[in-house]
Amino acid sequence: MPRHFALALMVLAAGSTQAAEKTLDRTFAVSPGGSLIVDDDGAEVHVSGNDANKVTVHMVNRASDENLANTTLDAVQKGNDVTVTMKRAKRGWFSWGGWNSEQSIEVTVPRRYGINVQTSGGSIELRDTAGVVALRTSGGDISARNLAGNAELRTSGGSIRVETIRGDVDANTSGGDVRLQNVDGKIAARTSGGSVHCSLVGANRGISATTSGGEIELSLPRATVANVEATTSGGEVTSELPVTSTRWGDSHLEGSLNGGGQPIYARTSGGSISLRAVN
Repeated sequence: MPRHFALALMVLAAGSTQAAEKTLDRTFAVSPGGSLIVDDDGAEVHVSGNDANKVTVHMVNRASDENLANTTLDAVQKGNDVTVTMKRAKRGWFSWGGWNSEQSIEVTVPRRYGINVQTSGGSIELRDTAGVVALRTSGGDISARNLAGNAELRTSGGSIRVETIRGDVDANTSGGDVRLQNVDGKIAARTSGGSVHCSLVGANRGISATTSGGEIELSLPRATVANVEATTSGGEVTSELPVTSTRWGDSHLEGSLNGGGQPIYARTSGGSISLRAVN
């Protein structure tokens, strides 16, 4: 398959702590239905889908000459899949803090393409794709919009934001808010250090929202059918939807919406829980 390759190394300023720049640009001819795999040590990653049958990769690493020499940039094709890597060589115990660099990866893929991104130190942005998605970072935010397909989102140090997805969402963070808007699918949202805001469109396929450090707000169509259980240790539970309750106090609500259906479970130790009516 045709492939364009360009690799450039440019010295920017002598004596600077970030004295050089390494870039990698590649284009691969593919068909819809393949997968993108991104594995890197700390770059900001941006992925978007379009109607072209190709994958384009643009990678930039700005660092000292020594750090650039110890970093590998690569993008390879196997069948209909493309793997992108930006990895540092392993270093000794006493040089772990010596990296000072700016890294970014930008990729465009066919709209119908699977996405698997893993970075240990940067944020991830994804938009306009239709396929299974897995996004994982240890040190940044995750944002996604206009997706079709199930999505698994994990971060240990940032917030998660999704706008418009047709598919199930599993979002988990230890250090920020979770905001899932216009979800047509099953919802699982967990955070240990922030608030949870979710809005459902379409039928309820099950919702679980938990946090140890903030409020929970669930926006639901008035016709939603569900069995509801909501509990808080640090606020109150309120509902704009008519719940046929079996138990309802200031901090706990159990009952059904429109005769009952898939479960809606909400629990927080540090804020209030509210069910909002839409449509």
